[in-house]
Amino acid sequence: MITKFIFVTGGVVSGLGKGIAAASTGLILKSSDISVDVVKFDPYLNIDPGTMSPFEHGEVYVLDDGSETDLDLGHYERFLDINLTKHSSVTAGKIYENILSEEREGMYLGKNVQLIPHVTGYIKECFVREIPRDIDLHVRIIEIGGSTGDMEGEVFLESFRQFRQENKADVLHFHLGFVPFLACSGEYKTKPMQLSTRELLRHGLQPDVIGARYSKQGNLDLPREVLEKIALFCNVSKDHVLSLPDVSSIYAVPKNMLNSNLKLILQEFVGQTIDPKLGDFFDHFNGKVFYSKKVRVGIVAKYSRLSDAYLSILESLKIAGVSLDCKVETVFVDAEKIEQNDINEWNVVKSLQAMIVAGGFGKRGLEGKVMAVKYARENRLPFLGICLGLQMAVVEFARNVCGLDAVSSEMFETREELEGKDVVIDYMEGQTNVHKKGGTMRLGGYDCDLVPGTLIHNLFGVGRIRERHRHRLEVQQEFLDLYSKHGLVVSGKHYYTTNDGREAFLVELIELDIKLHPYFVATQSHPEFLSRPGKPHPLFKGLVENAIIYGEDV
Repeated sequence: MITKFIFVTGGVVSGLGKGIAAASTGLILKSSDISVDVVKFDPYLNIDPGTMSPFEHGEVYVLDDGSETDLDLGHYERFLDINLTKHSSVTAGKIYENILSEEREGMYLGKNVQLIPHVTGYIKECFVREIPRDIDLHVRIIEIGGSTGDMEGEVFLESFRQFRQENKADVLHFHLGFVPFLACSGEYKTKPMQLSTRELLRHGLQPDVIGARYSKQGNLDLPREVLEKIALFCNVSKDHVLSLPDVSSIYAVPKNMLNSNLKLILQEFVGQTIDPKLGDFFDHFNGKVFYSKKVRVGIVAKYSRLSDAYLSILESLKIAGVSLDCKVETVFVDAEKIEQNDINEWNVVKSLQAMIVAGGFGKRGLEGKVMAVKYARENRLPFLGICLGLQMAVVEFARNVCGLDAVSSEMFETREELEGKDVVIDYMEGQTNVHKKGGTMRLGGYDCDLVPGTLIHNLFGVGRIRERHRHRLEVQQEFLDLYSKHGLVVSGKHYYTTNDGREAFLVELIELDIKLHPYFVATQSHPEFLSRPGKPHPLFKGLVENAIIYGEDV
């Protein structure tokens, strides 16, 4: 058993695409039949991103085991088509929590607990944790978050330095840095890259490979002499400096990286010939991309100013579009502006061929989401509700079709405000008095049984599926028969046994009778976390298929 490690670091600025570079490198190796996994180390002190605002950190990506993780884990899972675990996401908060817990339990009795060797030692343990032992060659890619020079990241670099010293032949260091274009002089500048590498050297780390990230300026590409200058000043072989420009899609990155010298570098590192076969999906993005069809899909959102808050939804729509030879144009619809009857925002809604009402937390914008659902239902606009989107779809139907004074408990600050109202969405059992916020929701993968003969059962083509969740509230079941009489049916259920031994279920999927609406479906789960290149999630594929039909009929 041989394990090789590729460490990915970044410098100069954040947002260089370390996660995409790590995922692309992994794909190149995995498509050459080499076993690969990825681990992300984040320097922040939060245990995980679960309690962060999307404006702070983008979407929270949920793994099957219930871990709330960084959005880069989504890139890893999509590119590599694998399911990662809690061991793939390590934060400084987790590290210090573990060490301080062990200190309180007396595991360091008599010792002064220090960054070196105790914190660095624990980080090194995380580098090698859960490595598969039943294969001949495994490559673990380790991304260290943040930028070189960040104070909070120094202990990770020191751990990396020690680890490399102990495993010299099995470690490859891939460093990404920014090469800006200075318009006033009309040239690319290498000094930021030099300073970034110098910062690594200060930590005792010499990169093996440097990726020069830049934005191509018109017809002026990054000249060869600039790459040679980087090699000279950063003490790296010329053929180990890679030209990595911005490209039109993240799915074009693996092919672009192969066009550099990366394949030969990886062959030398793993000690065997590699023959990457990226697959039709990734090949699709090689060169100019053409589609025979186009649809416009609106995402009714609370965090519409930040697309990263809905990154997996956006990628899922792209993946579904490619499978149907259809360009999916996505636009964000501000739920609060809908609530305020903003004319411009309503004009955006009226221009759509499909609508997604996405997830979120808190009462802000909820009435706007209900209004958007009503428009989609009444105008037979293809509709997909996700998590909170399902809940607001139930509220809308209960109000405007069934005549209930329907609300969700999340629409109010206190329980007293719910008096006299039909609470159709409320907290799950065990969620009403939760004070500890992190990691206490219903999280991760759960089985769902599909009702035969429903639209959703036909979409999936199987009787049982497994979907990922992140929620505290659920559909209350006292009104289900009333909904069914009016054409809204439960098409997916999660069965479980209560504490007193009764069999019960949670509502997982709902749909409108196809006679009332061609495609009105909603899920309590987050199907966007299960879309994979070349393997679109059935709910997204169905939405885009119906958007094409809707666009042709309008």
